[in-house]
Amino acid sequence: MILVLTYSMYEQCTDPVVDWLLEDNVPFFKLNLEDLVTKKVSYCVDVINNDIVIEGQSIKGLIDAIWYRRFYSILDYFEHDENDSILAQVNEEADSEIKTFLEYLKYFFRDKIIMPEMPTYGENKLIFLDHAKKAGLSCPETIVTNNKRELEQFFEKNDGEIISKPLYFSNYFIKGEETYSIYTTSFTKEMVDSAAEKFFPTLFQEKVSSIHEIRSFYLDGEFYSTAAITSHKEKNIDIKLNYYTDHIHWVNYKLPEDIEDKLRVFMKRVNLNTGSIDILKTQDGFKFIEVNPVGQFLAPGNYSNYYIEYQIKKWLKAKLEECKKIKTMQLTH
Repeated sequence: MILVLTYSMYEQCTDPVVDWLLEDNVPFFKLNLEDLVTKKVSYCVDVINNDIVIEGQSIKGLIDAIWYRRFYSILDYFEHDENDSILAQVNEEADSEIKTFLEYLKYFFRDKIIMPEMPTYGENKLIFLDHAKKAGLSCPETIVTNNKRELEQFFEKNDGEIISKPLYFSNYFIKGEETYSIYTTSFTKEMVDSAAEKFFPTLFQEKVSSIHEIRSFYLDGEFYSTAAITSHKEKNIDIKLNYYTDHIHWVNYKLPEDIEDKLRVFMKRVNLNTGSIDILKTQDGFKFIEVNPVGQFLAPGNYSNYYIEYQIKKWLKAKLEECKKIKTMQLTH
C-alpha cells in the first residue's frame, strides 16, 4: 500500500496522482496534516513497540511506499486575538510539538520507499548550490550578508547586475481582500545606496542574463524538461510573474547529455530521487539555479504533454510490485 502524505489546503499536484491511483486500482491511504491535529481521525503511535494504529487498524505492515506533498504547513491550532500574546505563544509551541511529531514519523518510515527521499541536508538552497558546483554544474555567484559594505562590493563585482530572493520560502501574506507575495527582485543602485548599514541577513545573487528558463522535473534518473520562451524584451526577473502574460511560450526541451549526467550526480549527492530543477540557458551554457524537492510540476508538464502525474503513478506502482516480489520470496524461503 502507498501512504500519501499531504495537506487539505489547495495543493494542486496531489489529486491528479491520486486520480491515477484510483484509475489503476493501486491501494493507497491518504493522510492530511490536518487529520493529525483535528478530531476527524483517531490514531495512536506506539513509540516503544513501533506501531501506528489509525481508526483501530495497524498500518505498520501495510505501508510499502510513501509519497508526500508538502505535508507540513503552519496552522492556527487555537483561535486567538492578535493582541493575545499568551495564546499566540501557545500556537507557536503547538507548532513545535507538531514539527517534532512529524520528524518522528519521518524516522518511523525511514526504511520505506519514499518519494521524494529525505534530502541529506534538508531543503537548503545554499547547501544545494555547493553540491551542484561540486557535481560540475555552473552556478551564479551567491552571498548572504547583513551589511551595506559587502552588498556594495558584490554589486560592483557583478557590474550592477544582482538580485535578491528568499533563502528558503515565502508564503502569501493575506490582509483582508489583498494578497501579497515576495518574488525574486532586481537590486538597483538606488536600492543599494538606500540600504541600512546593517540589515536582516539576505541572499544576493549574480543576475544571470538568460536566453530562456528551463524547468526540469527529475524522476529517478529521468528528466522531463520544459523551456519558457519569452517573446517580450522586458521580461520579469521572476518567471512566475510572466506565467499569465501573452508573451510566454512553453516548449519541450532536451538538456545536453553532459548536463543531465551532472544533474544526476548532484541529485545523488543530496539524496533526492525527484524534484523540480530550475536552470537558465545562457550564451555560454547552462546555469543551475535551484531544486525544489516538492516543486510544482503540473503546469510545465501539461504544456509539454508529459503527464508527469501518470509517470509518478507508474513509478509508485512499480515499487509496490517490487515489494510484493520481495515479500513473496521471503515467504517461500
